[in-house]
Order: sequence, then C-alpha cells, then structure tokens
Amino acid sequence: MTSSGRRWTANLAVIAMIMAGYLLLRFPPSASSFYPRCPVFAWLHLLCPGCGGTRALAELLHGRVAEAIHWNAMVVALSPLAAAFFAVSYWRALRSGAFRWPTVPDSVLKLLLILIGVFTVLRNIPSN
Repeated sequence: MTSSGRRWTANLAVIAMIMAGYLLLRFPPSASSFYPRCPVFAWLHLLCPGCGGTRALAELLHGRVAEAIHWNAMVVALSPLAAAFFAVSYWRALRSGAFRWPTVPDSVLKLLLILIGVFTVLRNIPSN
C-alpha cells in the first residue's frame, strides 16, 4: 500500500471512530435495542471482560465517569491507553505514511492478560 493509501486508511479509521462516538451519544445503549448482546452472558450468565463496555463508553462520552466505572471499570481504565496507542499510530501514519501500532513489551501484555483474568473473576463473584 502506498503512503497516501495508508494516510487515507488512517483518516478513514478516525472518521469511523467519530461516527461510532456519535452513534453512542445519539443512541445510548440503555435506550436502544439494536446493540448486540454479549453471547457469553446470554449462554453462561457470566460477565465477560467486555460486558458493559459499550455502556461504559457511552457514559464516558457523556462525562459520567462513575456510571462508566459501574458498567465496566476495565474499559474505563484502558480507554486512555487505547486512545494513546491510536493517537501514536495515527501520528505515524500522517507523518511517515506507515499505519502500525506501537510495539508493546511481552511482559506488559502478560500483565494485562493477568489483570483482565483477575477482573473477570472478581466481577463474577456474587455480592450479598
């Protein structure tokens, strides 16, 4: 792919993210039924690491951090990291025409997987 093609792809990704954000702002998941339901929860009645993520993002876009944490604390915690990764990738694509994600050390990825596993177990412990 040419550098102008990569820039076009990066700009298209930004446009898609803006459209998704507008969709979440205009049609919140709590008031709209067209958002997909989690198959893990539907089949096993267990909250997966992503359950409530769409609602959490919608609440974040509305500036309601406490409600977003209620829906999915992991999504709230990882959103700044994901935004930073995308910003760095986008900047690289505009500057050099190479759209690729920054490299993450294996130890960080392993730690993240452990944290996601612990989060999943803790959020499925019944509270009285």
